[in-house]
Amino acid sequence: MTSPTEILSEDSLGQKRISFFSGNRLLECWIEKENTSLRIGEIHCARVIKVEKLLNRIFYKLNNGLEVSSRLNDKNPNIGDLEIITITAEERENKPAHAQQGFFLKGGSAIIIDNKEFLGISKRIINIDERDRITAIAKDTGLYKAGAIIRSSAESISSNELAKNFTELVDQWIEIKKINLDEKQEKKLFNGFSLEKQAQFLYPKTKLIKDKFSSRFNELNGTDQILEAYNKIFKIKNGGTLSFEKTKALVSIDIDSSKRDLNSGGINKLTEDALDLCLHLIRLRSISGLIVIDMPRLKKADYNERIDQIKIWSEKINKNVKVLGGTRGGLTEIICNHERTSLEDNEKNISVFVALEALRGFIVSAKKSKTKLYVSENIMNIFKLELKKQINEIKNFAKFTDILIDENLGYNNFYIE
Repeated sequence: MTSPTEILSEDSLGQKRISFFSGNRLLECWIEKENTSLRIGEIHCARVIKVEKLLNRIFYKLNNGLEVSSRLNDKNPNIGDLEIITITAEERENKPAHAQQGFFLKGGSAIIIDNKEFLGISKRIINIDERDRITAIAKDTGLYKAGAIIRSSAESISSNELAKNFTELVDQWIEIKKINLDEKQEKKLFNGFSLEKQAQFLYPKTKLIKDKFSSRFNELNGTDQILEAYNKIFKIKNGGTLSFEKTKALVSIDIDSSKRDLNSGGINKLTEDALDLCLHLIRLRSISGLIVIDMPRLKKADYNERIDQIKIWSEKINKNVKVLGGTRGGLTEIICNHERTSLEDNEKNISVFVALEALRGFIVSAKKSKTKLYVSENIMNIFKLELKKQINEIKNFAKFTDILIDENLGYNNFYIE
């Protein structure tokens, strides 16, 4: 799986957005609303309101009245207890946001767990001298006193840069620890790092670009790529098709090889190409939960190659992915625990995305000359019902704000002239 070559950071019309591109291919897109109720990385002192041992879940109430849940670990709290928790995943459709028991301040090279004089180092760092180097820097910067887990990314960073990363994280930990906790009240302890900072933690060497009103995003066909990713059927380049079917329990992906071009390679090559497309779409769509892939029947050696293909992908995308392998029915199962979603897979959210892109493009054009924005009836309804604030905001950027309906346009279409 290709790493990003550039990261686009944008903050406009009530949304923050981070887009990861490899060349002109959109790999991933994070979207955060201006007044979102919870952010990944927030740390809370929360109250236990329910413990469901059979479900292995704990439910908490936060200081703003919201409820979140966490997996139950070895620590078994009582109802009414206050605990430190960290938000680890956004709310998704009808599912509440997820949390993790404990203090987790996640930086690019380490995670502080607020456990004094503890230091764990990723098992992926196997060189003894490298482990000793990192341990020495952790002790010199105070990271050891805070209690931390060193991430595998620390291995490739110079001593000076690593010391800087550790020091910044420790300084943030010290600021959080200054907060006085009221033993009787829920409280937010940390707002979480910004989307931009989180992106830089993941890819510190990748070029970051401030993308004003999607100009660079749409130069790279970002809007079209997002919309295409939410189709249900996709063509594989050698003639097969890929289809997505979403249910409440899982996402089913079928690789259909019946119309393949035999001159473009055998069934194993088709499956390899199909998996490459399939895994790319899983990442771009931020699919979470159980994913079942119905691959064509392959020889055992070829099937093992495809499983290795999935495992290599899962190790390179900075996501929590479990490869469960094949079932007796010939299906391949994986579980993706994505932290965030770019767009929830429904018509309204996709229409809002298109409407915002129409406004951003309109702002850029209207600054240059008298411009009209033509939209479908559906997009006009989105403006009226969902984006009243944004419509008023564009008047600050452009004198001419003519927005008209073109009845010949399709459901989510627009153009500017």
